[in-house]
Amino acid sequence: MKAFFQFVWFPALVVSLVFFWLWLDRRMGWRGPHYPTAGFLLVAGGSLLAGWCNLLFIDIGKGTAHPFTAKTRRLVIAGPYRYVRNPMMYGVGAILTGLALGLGSLGLWFGLALFVLFLSLFVPYYEEPDMERRFGEKYRQYCRRVPRWIPRLRRD
Repeated sequence: MKAFFQFVWFPALVVSLVFFWLWLDRRMGWRGPHYPTAGFLLVAGGSLLAGWCNLLFIDIGKGTAHPFTAKTRRLVIAGPYRYVRNPMMYGVGAILTGLALGLGSLGLWFGLALFVLFLSLFVPYYEEPDMERRFGEKYRQYCRRVPRWIPRLRRD
């Protein structure tokens, strides 16, 4: 039930925020750069990455990416998590960037900036302490090997 809740309310929240920024564009007469093909490719790539991360959370972590309702029971360090600790954020960021470019929305660029600001506070002050409490030394070792934001593309 908790996993279903995550897959219903979180997408509904994201869609509502996108519509808010698009409404704000129209209301304020804003227009951003418009590159539909690049936008489509970013949305598709970001969706694939976010979907892959969600599948890893369900399959390996035995939970979901949602930090409040259905936390994983096992630490996920496979797939894109071998290179960066927050690949889901890249997926969502690519989707927002793609929507901003594809729709020519200046408001969505503001939404992306707020998303980045939120992450820069949420991850180190809530998510990481929570993960350390739940997974202990295994998580600390993972943090020493894998960077938080900038992917390490070579494997040791």
